[in-house]
Amino acid sequence: MSTFFLVIGMMVGLALGVMGVLTLVTDRVAAPWLRSGVGRPRVWGAGALLVGGAVAAARVLPFEVDVPLMLAGAVLMVLAQVPKRREKRQVQ
Repeated sequence: MSTFFLVIGMMVGLALGVMGVLTLVTDRVAAPWLRSGVGRPRVWGAGALLVGGAVAAARVLPFEVDVPLMLAGAVLMVLAQVPKRREKRQVQ
């Protein structure tokens, strides 16, 4: 059972890492169901890269390193989905 979770964790970490790199390079989220909700794709890509790395290295990294990496990535992914502020136009 432990090998199963190791393989699943590595696959999820690899998928998030690839999506993060693709998003950083192309400035477009690789997952079509997330594109409309993400206002800042590069921030989302950086967060996905952090979460993917933390998930993939969970077996090797100590808990004190792995959890802050994962939380930092999750915070970046959530912040990327907050709508951008619209600048007010001044009427003249």
